[in-house]
Amino acid sequence: MPALAAQVLTDFAAAIFERSAIPPAVARQVADSLVLANLKGHDSHGVIRILEYVDWVERGWVNPHARLTVIREQPCILVLDGDFGFGQVIGRDAMTLGIAKAKKEGACILSMKRSGHLGRIGEFMEMVAEAGLVCFSFTNTHGSGVLVAPHGGCERRLSANPLGGGAPMPDGPALVMDMSTSTIAEGKIKVARNKGESLPPGLVVNGRGEPSTSPEEYYAQPPGALLPMAGHKGFALSLFCEVMAGALTGAGCSKSGVDRVANGFMAFLLDPAAFCGQEFFDTELGQLAKWVKSSRPTQGFEEILLPGEPEARTQAVRASAGVAIDETTWKKICAVARAKQVPIPET
Repeated sequence: MPALAAQVLTDFAAAIFERSAIPPAVARQVADSLVLANLKGHDSHGVIRILEYVDWVERGWVNPHARLTVIREQPCILVLDGDFGFGQVIGRDAMTLGIAKAKKEGACILSMKRSGHLGRIGEFMEMVAEAGLVCFSFTNTHGSGVLVAPHGGCERRLSANPLGGGAPMPDGPALVMDMSTSTIAEGKIKVARNKGESLPPGLVVNGRGEPSTSPEEYYAQPPGALLPMAGHKGFALSLFCEVMAGALTGAGCSKSGVDRVANGFMAFLLDPAAFCGQEFFDTELGQLAKWVKSSRPTQGFEEILLPGEPEARTQAVRASAGVAIDETTWKKICAVARAKQVPIPET
């Protein structure tokens, strides 16, 4: 399994994107974001996505020259259109606008349609937390990307529909939530498939509606389906992702017949100073963290980690040791590089 320094991997990814008719600045930002996902331990949203992104540009599903457009702006409201640009670029531009508006007005409800795949939503939550704001977000896949069975069903009807959250902490890493409303993100099944690994039980059903631990059965014909996390609770959260990110944004809800993968996105950005006051907020979150982490760990755990802490620790390790990529994924990326006449770095 090759391991590459983050900068080497970023340069390699950016070169592949540039040879795929993607402008250099866009190629660099997308590469930065993918490798950051690997550094954070979310390989499902890392360089494994190079393969899809190059394909989507060739299909015309992603517009590498897109510009974010403000459709409508009102007090505390931003309605945006991403023109199907790369989500790693469009998403950062959108959050930059949302942060500025929330800083000025105390709050911003940000609505965006026609964004390309946003990738790791946690990146945008980290942006907001670094700005001293609190955020909660909903994402859907613009009607496409139907992967998840409804609670009580066994056929695909919904997307993974992630929820995001970010909050600054007075000490230590920000609180960062980035989770699909399904039991597992589909990208993690791809990683397991490429590694030749089985899935933990209880995550997917096969095309016959039977519980399965096989990535191959998930991708077979008829295809399997992801299950909603926490049964009916995850199903309800997923439906509200459709309400917020699909219907309200104008992106559209999950349905049959939509091939183009894109994202609808809605986020609430809040300035603590405009609500409870910064000092109260910082004090309460600091005390909350200490209170939660003071719990005696249960069997199999050494300590309590807050959302965002596992990623921060993984990043510290991988920044030093390099990013390991499974052999199958690496061979596929190298095949794309050769086709684009991009030199392959030594591993």
